[in-house]
Amino acid sequence: MKKVLSLILLVLLAAPCAFAADVTLEELKSQITDLQGEITKMSRRVDKNEVHRIKDKVVLGMELRTKVESIGYKDALALPQYANDMLGLWMRGYMTTFDAGSNLDTAVDAMGLTNGFNDAYMNDAQAADGLTHGADFASLMMGLNTGTNTYSAEFLSNYMALISDQNYFNDVLDANAAFYTAQGGMGTGIGAALVSGTDAMTLMGNLSTMFQGMGQDATTAMQNAQQFVQYAVLRYMFNDTNLTAKELATFKSMFKGIAPRKYKQNNDSIFTNKFRLRLNSSVNENLSFTGRLAMYKVWGDATDARWMDGTYKSMYMDGNAAAVPTDDKIHLERAYFVYKNAIGDVDYHFSFGRRPAAYGPGKENAEYAHLGGSPLASIIQWNFDGISLQFNFEEVIEFLPGSFFKICYGRGYESGWGSSNAMGSNNGLIATPSVDDVDLLGFIVKFYDDEQYKLWYNYARGFGMTDGFTGTTVMPFAVTGQNTDLSADGSYDIFEIEPNYFGAASRTEATAKVGDIEWHSLMAQGETFGFSYFGAVSMSKSHPDGRSLAAMYQFMDQDTMLGTDKSKTGNSIWVGITTPALPFTGGKFGVEYNQGSKYWVSMTGAEDDLVGSKLAVRGKVYEMYYHQPIVGNRLFATIGYQHFDYDYTNSGSYLGAPVKIEDANGLNTMMAVADKVDKVYASFTYRY
Repeated sequence: MKKVLSLILLVLLAAPCAFAADVTLEELKSQITDLQGEITKMSRRVDKNEVHRIKDKVVLGMELRTKVESIGYKDALALPQYANDMLGLWMRGYMTTFDAGSNLDTAVDAMGLTNGFNDAYMNDAQAADGLTHGADFASLMMGLNTGTNTYSAEFLSNYMALISDQNYFNDVLDANAAFYTAQGGMGTGIGAALVSGTDAMTLMGNLSTMFQGMGQDATTAMQNAQQFVQYAVLRYMFNDTNLTAKELATFKSMFKGIAPRKYKQNNDSIFTNKFRLRLNSSVNENLSFTGRLAMYKVWGDATDARWMDGTYKSMYMDGNAAAVPTDDKIHLERAYFVYKNAIGDVDYHFSFGRRPAAYGPGKENAEYAHLGGSPLASIIQWNFDGISLQFNFEEVIEFLPGSFFKICYGRGYESGWGSSNAMGSNNGLIATPSVDDVDLLGFIVKFYDDEQYKLWYNYARGFGMTDGFTGTTVMPFAVTGQNTDLSADGSYDIFEIEPNYFGAASRTEATAKVGDIEWHSLMAQGETFGFSYFGAVSMSKSHPDGRSLAAMYQFMDQDTMLGTDKSKTGNSIWVGITTPALPFTGGKFGVEYNQGSKYWVSMTGAEDDLVGSKLAVRGKVYEMYYHQPIVGNRLFATIGYQHFDYDYTNSGSYLGAPVKIEDANGLNTMMAVADKVDKVYASFTYRY
């Protein structure tokens, strides 16, 4: 602007100078100096007006929160060491061997024969109980045989179905016959007994007779014969990482018979930075724009790929962008325009864009601010793009101040862009079933809002919910499936497992529709004598319709909505209160409590918590916090404590059956399951 004004004034100056014959050099310098002063004054006035005009149209705001958390997991559940090692060795091809020359352990001590399992594994001491892996493994097998294990009936049913397939059993016999014959001595005799075409019951009888001939009583001989055949089948099954459907059923029922170990895990201090940049503009009283950019990262870490732990926070996806720490990239958290007008006395507005779908009503107390989310935070905190239309009725219904009706539509998953559906392609043997988009539709009714008391109701429904969303994660192992008989019955005939040796990140995507989910929530908020309080009661209801075609989900028993084809209803309560500003300090103290039932499902994966969404917990969460203003509410400190007490597994997920924590088994805990979590946190927040 200065340059433009200078050029104009110099041109104007040049004209009179051209006709002024008597102007001296000193006079000319003086005139130029005076004009330069005028230019500076004009420039400042113009710049000030420009800035003022821009500020009238665009408002910038920012927030920076630095937070430290100490997180302690108590009684977390995971596979015991022997089962975890067994799984790892099997995936790497080191669990079993048919090499007759190797130094292997004894399957049944009285037999004096090698058993074909990894020698180092069978002799490895387990610190938890002093037993060897071999003793633990034998104990598991004996429990499955004798019925001392809760899942022995299921195991034996699947096991009998497996060995009753004579073609399969012939392969078991052939492989084991060669192995035992190569042992020599007694092994030669057993190898000769493993004749292709012999059924399992006949083989057990023959082996029992053989063991009785070695001096064993009839009961012991039959137990050893049963265990021998079981070991032979399992050795064959564990010899590669391909499982038939019958083998997988036996494998899963065996892992259900494994009791998980309990352990503690602490992270004494983990620091995070969260930055938000607010961008608001107003064209006029009818048209405005709201945007928010966000960055969220852990100190000393900058990656958007985390190891899968079975929860949404371990996946990087559209729904939780900027809600789970990734790297220092800026994400678009919100961006939408609002057009306002009126039909008679009824004001209305509509909006398109990336929705303000997180930090809605109920989060104000803990956040020490109103962050402007639209859905009730009790049921929805999930980023999505969509449309809204709102009608305000306070001008036509005077006794219901602040009342409105708002309808919202969003797209939760786009199936036709960048999705190859490789996870459901059945290795190309059959065409992949089409996966439709996931649409979200709901409405919000504010019945009353006089700025002291508020009453809300929120209904939402997810149509055609799929078994996953587009994103990335790091899987500990990958499972692929094949339908070799082209049955296309929704279940694979062969499952192939491959460990993720290199920690490679992989794409997650939907493979099939699994059903609909609906949510209801009623929330009341109020402020009395400076106390701010709220309460919400919520309900979720599943409408299952379909099965996941992801081999991993079928492998983990997580392939149906809430583990059943029947509709299930869950419920939740959430209450909280904060004090008025306390004497001397001016700070505010708050407490919150929420509880979710067995089948409770929420879409709150964008809740900002390193442990995971507290409002998704199937169990109880207690929280207390204290906000201390330092420079008003522009800079404040917060300290707080949370206690998570989970009652059921799979909190936050609508896939797989919820299992009581105390009843969780080895299959449920292939990925660690939290029982109780204690978290202490402190933060400084700059907000302007």
